[in-house]
Amino acid sequence: MRQDIVSQRLPQASRLPNERDLAAHYGVSQPTIREAVRALAAMGLVEVRHGSGAYVRGDSDYLVATALQILMQMKDVGLLEALDVRTALGMQSARAAATHATAEDLEQLDIAYAALDSASKLRDHDMLIRAVAGFQIALSRAGHNALTTAIETVLVSLIMHMQFKALRSRGIRYWQQRTTEFQPDRRRILDGVAAHDPEAAADAMAAYLDHQRRYFTDDPELARLRLSDPRAARILDEVQMGVRDWDGG
Repeated sequence: MRQDIVSQRLPQASRLPNERDLAAHYGVSQPTIREAVRALAAMGLVEVRHGSGAYVRGDSDYLVATALQILMQMKDVGLLEALDVRTALGMQSARAAATHATAEDLEQLDIAYAALDSASKLRDHDMLIRAVAGFQIALSRAGHNALTTAIETVLVSLIMHMQFKALRSRGIRYWQQRTTEFQPDRRRILDGVAAHDPEAAADAMAAYLDHQRRYFTDDPELARLRLSDPRAARILDEVQMGVRDWDGG
């Protein structure tokens, strides 16, 4: 069944056949099917809806988020370590975007950038998180590497949520100003991608993320945050659920 799901012989978002039909199809007993469905649900491949049946999950980002959440907590990863990985992937994505971005990709990046130009109109933290992360995820998608984008979607969402939640008391005006402060960095990234200059795009991304990193290292609360901390664990749970919502940033 797992192979049929990942190969999409059982299509995403489809309802699984009933236990009797599945048992007949796979040549096993109904109790075996019941246990298999439970195991697939634990893996995040199916969702059991009481009174309705079991459905194939259609959100691969959720699977990546689940796996990364477990790994980062088990390894007691620090937020700065997550940012290091994000930096490496971000530079590669910038290079890839400069090489592979289509006219449609560039249009989506321009839209995401323009949304951040109007940061003063974003009146709550969630809108700002979505706008800032949306630009970064749009850039990753422009590189046309599905695996990189899946991992970056989780890391970007994690880093953004961690900052906003840890420093929420600073108020929306602080975050609006900080979002605007990074616009020249984002503009240089866009210019490199639009010029199809991989090294210029990567250098601009490195400068952008280094700028971001300084906010982390200058704030002791963020710098020492570990992803195994109880508060961080709660935020990770929110990120795990939230990655389902990305529909193009």
